[in-house]
Amino acid sequence: MREQFIKTLLEYAKKNPDIVLITGDLGYGLFEEFKNAVPQQFINSGINEQTMMGMAAGYASTGKRVFVYSIANFVTFRCLEQIRNDIGLMNNSVVIVGVGGGYDYGSQGYTHHAIEDISVIRSITNIEVLVPADSIETKALTRYLANTNKPSYFRLEKSNNLILHQNELGLFPGKINEIISGEHGSLIFSGSIGEIAVQAAKELKALGIFVSVASLSFITNIDSNYIKLAAERGPIVIIEEHSLNGGVGSAILEQLNSLALTAKIGIIASTQNNLSEIGDQQFLRHQNGLNVDNIIKKFKALLEFLD
Repeated sequence: MREQFIKTLLEYAKKNPDIVLITGDLGYGLFEEFKNAVPQQFINSGINEQTMMGMAAGYASTGKRVFVYSIANFVTFRCLEQIRNDIGLMNNSVVIVGVGGGYDYGSQGYTHHAIEDISVIRSITNIEVLVPADSIETKALTRYLANTNKPSYFRLEKSNNLILHQNELGLFPGKINEIISGEHGSLIFSGSIGEIAVQAAKELKALGIFVSVASLSFITNIDSNYIKLAAERGPIVIIEEHSLNGGVGSAILEQLNSLALTAKIGIIASTQNNLSEIGDQQFLRHQNGLNVDNIIKKFKALLEFLD
């Protein structure tokens, strides 16, 4: 996904000299083409995330559209005060690009896991939160971000080139992208965890249960029409590679509440049972309850409750 992001951003940076990319001493090999093509629009600020965020806000205040790139936990938690004060409250045109969301840096240990970032950033005034599910959504969302001035957090996978969508996407703020249609209920996910949701839908289909599967790429300003449709269809299971507290599930529950809708909701989120566990992303997903069996079990339990 990060390769698709930088490729798409470069297309727009060549046309728009106001687009600036700042990295916190990351992206070697990834940013070479960008740096060579538009050297005046690229800055390596070094390992100083707090200063980097203030720098980005300063550039944005002069009319620039600034993209700030680092590992998700560093570009959010380490400089949270600067994000809140200099970007959110000042409504500056900065895109915070956090690479390695969820357990993408699993082997580095819990200090490098980013499973609270969505809840933290979406609570800050003015900041949009966007999470692509695959490289097709990454391309569409990067285009969107290059053409808006809204402060944003863009949560990317490190190296996942997963393809869930078959065609290019048209986007509007809040749009939910449906991958599979089904009349018995919905699986709504955010990020590359969607590959597990799709597999769960296939296994439910073999049991005669047809569920829709949809990617929630805009965690803020969620499309109310789709949420209404999902509530009418039946049970909704939300899958997120994030803490249960304040994440995607919470955002959807807030939307249902604002629409005065009721629905049978189940949330599959990280359990974080054992912080000492080390392993790759797939291992940590399974260990923390983010697996096909859990999704099927949760959905079937909601169906039985309705019966």
